[in-house]
Amino acid sequence: MCECFLETVLSRSSVRWFKSDPVPDDVLLKILEAGIRAPNAGSSEQWFFIVVRDPEIRKKLHDLLLEAHEFYATRVLKTPLPPDKVGKWVQRIREGMYLAPTYIAGYVDLRKTTHVVEFTGAEKIFAMQSVAAALENMLLVAHALGLGAVWLGVPLLLKNKFDELLKPPEGCDLQGIIALGYPAETPKTRPRKPLSEVVRFI
Repeated sequence: MCECFLETVLSRSSVRWFKSDPVPDDVLLKILEAGIRAPNAGSSEQWFFIVVRDPEIRKKLHDLLLEAHEFYATRVLKTPLPPDKVGKWVQRIREGMYLAPTYIAGYVDLRKTTHVVEFTGAEKIFAMQSVAAALENMLLVAHALGLGAVWLGVPLLLKNKFDELLKPPEGCDLQGIIALGYPAETPKTRPRKPLSEVVRFI
């Protein structure tokens, strides 16, 4: 195994603050190409991606991210965050956290299905896993190319609003958004639970 690849995997961390420098076209295409090389169920490639670089749409998307994070902090968690913490979080987003020169929205695309009707639920789960694998590939390649990125799941809480902005094709279902750009911070790699807590050998 290439040790440099292992280092890429082990050193990747989520980046939430970005420089305003645009992501060059050739770099962005490498990241997208890596995404569609991901394993996908039945080789069906039931995914669709919307790349956002237009300044006006990026600003509106960032506004929606603020709304989605506030919704998450106050209405989704079993124990909502205290008002002062929510206020600080919102303020950081207003100051530019998650504001990236590029966003990649990943969708399940079930405009063409391959399963019989009684297994359409399973087909959607398989497609969701495929989109997740594609987004993970993008995160890793972005990191390897010197960019930063963060996977944003909170847009799923306000799907209708994000769909209204991004206008995905009919039959496509949002699964997550990656904020992408050159990092304006060097985040520390967060620890993980030890393998002894999350792995069982049988």
